[in-house]
Amino acid sequence: MPWVANNNQAGEFRLPSHAAFLKSAQASLSPMQTFRAQQYEHKVPFCVYLHPSHAPTQSSDALFVYPRTYAQYVSQVRFLDDVPEDAVWCSSEQLINLELCDSQEATWRWYNPAQDPVAASITFEIRPLVSPDNEAAPYVVDVAAVKSRLAELGHGNILTENERVVLYVHDMPLFLRVVHLEGHDPNETEFTMPNVFRGRVDAATTSFHLVKENPDSDEYALSDTADDDPLPASFKGSVVNVYTNDDEMFPVKKKLLWPCIKLTSAVMAGHGIHKDKASVVHVDVDCLTFDRVLLYLEHAALHPDDSFQFDPHFTDGLLHAARTVGCQ
Repeated sequence: MPWVANNNQAGEFRLPSHAAFLKSAQASLSPMQTFRAQQYEHKVPFCVYLHPSHAPTQSSDALFVYPRTYAQYVSQVRFLDDVPEDAVWCSSEQLINLELCDSQEATWRWYNPAQDPVAASITFEIRPLVSPDNEAAPYVVDVAAVKSRLAELGHGNILTENERVVLYVHDMPLFLRVVHLEGHDPNETEFTMPNVFRGRVDAATTSFHLVKENPDSDEYALSDTADDDPLPASFKGSVVNVYTNDDEMFPVKKKLLWPCIKLTSAVMAGHGIHKDKASVVHVDVDCLTFDRVLLYLEHAALHPDDSFQFDPHFTDGLLHAARTVGCQ
């Protein structure tokens, strides 16, 4: 898994890049150290606070940490004299993100962000943190102000899909959740989708998109979003959302599905006789088999002169899948 290569802490097996990162930081915080999480509403998203005694002696780079052994979410470190030396200050939403309780002890580790791409676009669900008074007029979220605040406070930070954020705009606390993230992946092609679930925010290049958490709610509304940012440059082709019979969803580049004649309506959605169709399709194939179908289609598109190798054990499943999607 990518996180193992990115954050392996296992002594002699540590990646050279990670070892160099720890050495250059000369941190008084060891690679693994136990801290007690304390809930503190510091109103600064994306960050946790440690005592300055844990600050590196020589480091101009932003430092990130995460608890336990897997970097499910990461937080930038700031230092404050008021924080007890054995504690880490986390806001309530950060405790939820990190699956920690107030006063819970956990082993924290440095995180090496070297492999994280710059986020091209981040889509958030948004709602007021506290439900507005039912008798009052619907609260209108100032989309422009929210985006400006995200760019200001998010710059240089690392965000992960499904991460929860509380943001104060015009003294109103707003609850946001990262629902989609796209990154600048140099390996992306017109056939393949980048697997980016985490990215660094760059105020100059990252675009932000906001959607209502509950589209049917009358308690709040978003201000005019007609001038919303276009799709990022990394988005090199339209996508079909393919749902398998075990309720998994695969976003697939349309060009990759061209050989699948039974998916034509979804691939050609919005054009000609398919102009009223949606780029969504359900197939009677399980997710593991469909994943193998995608591997075959990618291989055929990128390496047309080479034969595709697969375990004969999967022959029946692949034959059924090929007939289901009309693969030629």
